[in-house]
Amino acid sequence: MESLLDVELTLDQRSLLTTIGHHWLSRGEWPLWANVQYQFDMRGEDAEAIFQSLPRIGVDAPYAAGYGFTVAKPAPISPRHRVSLTVAASIKLPEVSMAAGEPFVKALRYMIDLYTSRPMHFEVVPNIIMRSDELTAALPDLKPWFVKVLPDMLSAEPLINTGGVGVNGGWEREVTRTVLQYRGVDTVEEYVARTCEAVIATAAQYAPAPAAVEAPVAAPERGPYIAIGLLDDLDQAAQKTGWKVHKLIGLCRELNDNYVAGNPYACAALIRAVLDHIPPVFGHQDFKQVAAQYAFTVKRTDKAHAQRLAAFKDIADDVMHRPISATVPVIGMNDLPEPARLNAVLQELLSILR
Repeated sequence: MESLLDVELTLDQRSLLTTIGHHWLSRGEWPLWANVQYQFDMRGEDAEAIFQSLPRIGVDAPYAAGYGFTVAKPAPISPRHRVSLTVAASIKLPEVSMAAGEPFVKALRYMIDLYTSRPMHFEVVPNIIMRSDELTAALPDLKPWFVKVLPDMLSAEPLINTGGVGVNGGWEREVTRTVLQYRGVDTVEEYVARTCEAVIATAAQYAPAPAAVEAPVAAPERGPYIAIGLLDDLDQAAQKTGWKVHKLIGLCRELNDNYVAGNPYACAALIRAVLDHIPPVFGHQDFKQVAAQYAFTVKRTDKAHAQRLAAFKDIADDVMHRPISATVPVIGMNDLPEPARLNAVLQELLSILR
């Protein structure tokens, strides 16, 4: 498949996208999978099978990019996970196109102008930040609802997904040079076509060599969750600080062992244990306070990492506290936070210890 533009959806697939999109347009947030599934259960239809049948291009491998009408979810989808559409879905749903697709293209052109008009600095690499209040002032025809949900839309797009944080009732979002590949784009269709081209080109880098297609290919070995060099640095810092970090190091090593072994429940519990253990070093009682109040050295990026880790508490609670029943969701390795997030927070902790 070369593009999503020419894909013909089945009635069931279109109905699923419409269900997700209607909830988003009416409530300003993506629906919980349990609620979407319930609507299809009442009609005697398998929402999970329909969701997984939706067309996708590219590959969803590390450092690669896959793209479809929804953000991919591994099967079975957890009932508590929210399911979301991409901008590509707006080419199939006129209601979504008018409310979000066309305004998205306007916001994208604003991001391009923001990046291309940045001042030249010869000694530092400037951070280009798009702010919700400045976007509203520059494009007053954008509806407040759309401005509020724009960060969620950007998070679903594989080529321009960057970190962002909430600030004083609004938000800030980093703009990088990746937006330049959309210069000259004026319509949703042109945006989707450009994205599909880039995703296909990226996927080609991960295509198996012809000689290896017929032979079984061993799955790549999973590396440690916490960088070994970071653990060594924590060991050295432990000799010069009043904080007793032997338990932290032990938790991290056990986390690495279980991550390499592919044990998601143990990993989730250990990540939660680390987050519960370290807040006093940051001067706070719990990790939610760290994520909300601590001034990280790399303010926007590491704060975003901390906020994502704080949000992981719900999944960790699910692992440790949900009692057995007839319907218990399965937790997989893909439900864990990206290793870079906890590594960044522990690197900040190391700088404090030093």
